[in-house]
Amino acid sequence: MEVTRQCNLACKYCGSSCTGRAPDGELSSQEWVDIIRQVASDFRPKEIMVAVTGGEPLIKPGIYDIMGELRKQGFPYGMVSNGQVLDLAAAKELVRVGIGSISLSMDGLPEINDSLRGVGCSKGVETAIANLRQAGYSGKLEIISTLTKPALRSLDEMRRYLGGLKIALWRAAPVMPIGRAAEHPELIPDAVDIRSLLEYIRISRSDGLLPRPEFSEEGFLGYRFEGIVRPYLSQCRAGITVAGIRANGRVGACPELNQVFDQGDIRKERLKEVWDNRYQVFRDRSWTKSGKCGQCDKYSHCNGGALHLYDNTEAPFLRCLYQMCRETDDKYIPAIPRANPKV
Repeated sequence: MEVTRQCNLACKYCGSSCTGRAPDGELSSQEWVDIIRQVASDFRPKEIMVAVTGGEPLIKPGIYDIMGELRKQGFPYGMVSNGQVLDLAAAKELVRVGIGSISLSMDGLPEINDSLRGVGCSKGVETAIANLRQAGYSGKLEIISTLTKPALRSLDEMRRYLGGLKIALWRAAPVMPIGRAAEHPELIPDAVDIRSLLEYIRISRSDGLLPRPEFSEEGFLGYRFEGIVRPYLSQCRAGITVAGIRANGRVGACPELNQVFDQGDIRKERLKEVWDNRYQVFRDRSWTKSGKCGQCDKYSHCNGGALHLYDNTEAPFLRCLYQMCRETDDKYIPAIPRANPKV
């Protein structure tokens, strides 16, 4: 549920190109409540995990009414937030409405994070964490890091910094060349950067320390990393087990997909109708077997990779992490520095 495209930040690499103004035509909080009731009547709520995203969800008018309805209908749910408006009152409201998972965005050490997201953003996340604990929040709490080239040079320091905040869960994703990031190629990791990141996570997941980093869902990685840098194998679940509703009511799958993949309009039809009768573009991905993907001996492992990296069904694949790793097989890969661990 992309409850709004409005955001109180304007990060240089935002994949959704969010701004400080909500676009015209966004669903109201009452419309979202009605949608939640509709989906609850057509599906089994306890079997569906709902991700509340934005923009920044906490600036959506009526957000606690929306979350309260999710709880009332029996949906397990979580939220992705930048944490900047998560004061103590907001933390208490989140506890009241029974949220079970909160992911806060922090994309590097404070000086790097603030240079990309805005001055004071790191302190805002620290304060949000403290407020959640003071409010008695006991659900899942993780940090999500969208990693740019500058942030990759200080991963171990970042890990120790998060450990100091008593964060146990840390999900890391290399910034994708979509949205505003496409306008900043200097921020996009290259093949050596990707390989170095994966090697760092592979080693760090076996040293027994916290936080234990986890690589994002993007793409097949090859046998050296699959099943090791994250606790599942390569998969893109868009349209298979994932449906999405955009802030303007368009029905799609993963909210990061290009809007050309949208399948309907929630204001005009029920989600179940769309889910049962469309989504063929996701469930038959033979259209992805072209170009380099069509010649790849690992195509059967990924079926064309993460669909958010296609502009449309005719466009080339924007990034293949497996091929980037293969490019580095005969190159020296500098290790990301690791400090002597202290348990």
